[in-house]
Amino acid sequence: MNNKIKKIIFLTITVIAMAFLSAHAKKNADKETIMLGNVKLSKRLEVLFLKTKIVCFGRYALEVPQEAQLISGGTTILSEIKSIPGGITEKNERIEEEIEKIRKNDPNSEIIYNEKGPVENSWQLQYYDGKFSKEDDRLIFKTYIIKGNYIFILDGSTRKGETIADSKRNQMVRANNLRLRDENEVPKEPGYCVKNGFMSDNKYDSQEMADAGLYFPSFPDVTFSITANKNAYGDYPPAEYDAKVRGKLSLLARIQEAKDQQGKNYPPRTLLREGKRDVQHWHGEESLIRRTDGVHDFEWTLVGTPRDIAYPAVLEASMYTKVAHNMVGAAEAASLTDEEAIALWDKLLSGLKFRVKVPGAPQGSYYFDPDKPAQ
Repeated sequence: MNNKIKKIIFLTITVIAMAFLSAHAKKNADKETIMLGNVKLSKRLEVLFLKTKIVCFGRYALEVPQEAQLISGGTTILSEIKSIPGGITEKNERIEEEIEKIRKNDPNSEIIYNEKGPVENSWQLQYYDGKFSKEDDRLIFKTYIIKGNYIFILDGSTRKGETIADSKRNQMVRANNLRLRDENEVPKEPGYCVKNGFMSDNKYDSQEMADAGLYFPSFPDVTFSITANKNAYGDYPPAEYDAKVRGKLSLLARIQEAKDQQGKNYPPRTLLREGKRDVQHWHGEESLIRRTDGVHDFEWTLVGTPRDIAYPAVLEASMYTKVAHNMVGAAEAASLTDEEAIALWDKLLSGLKFRVKVPGAPQGSYYFDPDKPAQ
């Protein structure tokens, strides 16, 4: 066989191989199916939503199936608020543990107050956690309040520009504004839902953060969660934030950046829906995919405005299927089909609103208006 024939055979094989690879690549690309628009609830999801309720966390509320269980995460208004079961014995144990921790963390720490707190059935610690907090006159507070069968723990410290007297007054106001709340109660006045409690508040200048998740007994492998952070990125001047930061936080931009950086190593997945997505007045973005292990991995993000209560800097939702033992992908199979996962996602997101009207929030973006009497 002469060289000319060999060359022709080689070129023929090369063309056939390229055609095969092209067809194979197209076949793989076609696995990414985009499903536009909303999807109707299946029969079993319709049954799930026959009876619904409203649950609250932070300043937000969700309409969910009656069986859904709200799992409260961290909550912050000015500073963190925790809730644990217990009474006087458990409260005293917690205080002893905290004092030991303070002294062990820094030998220069100093507890200057360890006595009754600002309200009935409360106790307060005031301390410096080290040399620098003393020099900066940054006093730290922990207030323990017993209400019913729960202990509420209010953290706090002297903020920039505040005096110690200001900080003490803040702790007193917060302690007085806190009350016990049954898990089924959804207050209709301005304030902040915390686990087992409610803090009335109609001021919106402090930092606010809230995290919550949902558990569905009928679909135990499905998790849905929300996180909000009003003042995130608040250290940036507004003009710099808009010019240099906002665009980088976009969900779609971050996905594209990952694709560009990882190239062929970007994880394969089935794309169900992706693009701009409005939830109430929040103009966000979503990405709904099914991973190769069968997990539905759904995200929605709002890139808001730092310190704006109506458009918080961070508001995000996520949903996963095939979850077991708090691990995504650990369940044997997803309990929802692609269509059911999208329908559930859309239904839950449509019920995300402010619990009570806040400044700047348009009509329809909240469940209750405190300025209008209930009908």
